[in-house]
Amino acid sequence: MKLKVFNPGIHLICLLFLIAGLPLANVGYKLPLVTLIKLPYFIVQTVIKNIFLLIVILLVVMFFWLLIIKLFQTIPAIMSGKSFSDAVRYSWFEMSAKKIRHLTLVFLTNLIVLLLLIGLVFCIQTLVDRVPFFSARVSANLLIVFFTGLLYGATYELLRCIFRNSFSGQEKIFAPFFEHKISIKQILLAIVSIICIGLISSISTNNFFPVINRRVLIISHKGSNGNNGVPNSLQSLKSTSRLKPNYIEVDVRYTKDHQFVVMHDDNLKSLTVKNLKPEQATLEQLEKITMKAVGHQTKITSFQKYANYAWNHGQKLLVEIKTPSISQKYESLSKVFLSKYGKSLVKHHDLIHSLNQGLINSIHKKDPNLKVGFIISYNTESLPHKGNNFYTIEYSTLDNELVGTVHRQGKRIFAWTSDDALSMHWLSVMNVDGIITDYPQKLKTILKTPGRFYYNQALLFYMLNIRQIY
Repeated sequence: MKLKVFNPGIHLICLLFLIAGLPLANVGYKLPLVTLIKLPYFIVQTVIKNIFLLIVILLVVMFFWLLIIKLFQTIPAIMSGKSFSDAVRYSWFEMSAKKIRHLTLVFLTNLIVLLLLIGLVFCIQTLVDRVPFFSARVSANLLIVFFTGLLYGATYELLRCIFRNSFSGQEKIFAPFFEHKISIKQILLAIVSIICIGLISSISTNNFFPVINRRVLIISHKGSNGNNGVPNSLQSLKSTSRLKPNYIEVDVRYTKDHQFVVMHDDNLKSLTVKNLKPEQATLEQLEKITMKAVGHQTKITSFQKYANYAWNHGQKLLVEIKTPSISQKYESLSKVFLSKYGKSLVKHHDLIHSLNQGLINSIHKKDPNLKVGFIISYNTESLPHKGNNFYTIEYSTLDNELVGTVHRQGKRIFAWTSDDALSMHWLSVMNVDGIITDYPQKLKTILKTPGRFYYNQALLFYMLNIRQIY
């Protein structure tokens, strides 16, 4: 019987297998197609913070993987001549509980070995970081090559064990290693293969730590420094400005009476008890509302008051303009904003960025003296060239190729939002122009020693949050 290539059932099974590979790709296994899909860290972070949502997702993933394992032999059964329905039934009963336990053990064993290798690479780089006469960057890049090759080896071994346990009836996970004596020649061949594969992959994706030729700017996200006040408020601005970050990022929204208020969300519900959008109220009404967050409370403030305080204290601003749903005509929005603040922003060397490229183009066209940037929530390797002086990108999808592309355009690149020491160390050696963080004091401490970088931390972050590898 011929295999019906256009059988919808076969395509459904293939799609399920592709989706099942996503978690593996996100921990580093090199599987075709799914390797190209990475979850931005801000999405992962949102899930982790919600325990109930995390538990539900884990249960769904476990159920989904169990379903995939039970259907694992469907396509081979179809290729052997069975109909789709018969193949599904065959696979369902063939994949017994015993085989499922063995497959689970295979995966866990492979993952543990991979984690041990990560620990070994980290220890080697830690030693090199403390040797003054050896280049830590060169060592880290050599270890990237080696680790990349190991990932391909781990993927091969995982798939080999899965297929052996699923189809051959072999139930001894380590059997192939003990059945035949491994010679020195085979070991050397394996090492050379790992290095060659890792080198080809790393070169093809430019996946190395670059030469650092710029000073990283410290940018406070929403004016925060930890839990020092309600984000996007005069309260937090006054506290954070004493730290003197290079920039304080602030979010502004359009009000009903064509004013601008300091606010991140498009609804006040998360910070107040009111189910109200900023564009549905006047500035006077909004300024009477109290916000509560991280154990603090304060009134909503106008952007005029916020900016005046920053300017009077020599604090530069990175202004993110949020476009409200009732004001998609960004031409009029940009005209009002520039008429109120354009000259002052230029005078104080402030920056503007937004998720709305049309708005940024409009501002740049009306006032080329203002430095404007486009916010990218996911790295697609495709950048709009016109109207931008810089780019702000979600840090977990950033890679060396993107940084190089932006710099070749003569523009700057900022990474948001890095709050843990590990990602800060990684970004500090990625040659970015600025790091946006809720913890500028922590970042300042990491960056305080010029020329001293901890590549072991950066390499660990790289290995735990695998960058672009094909």
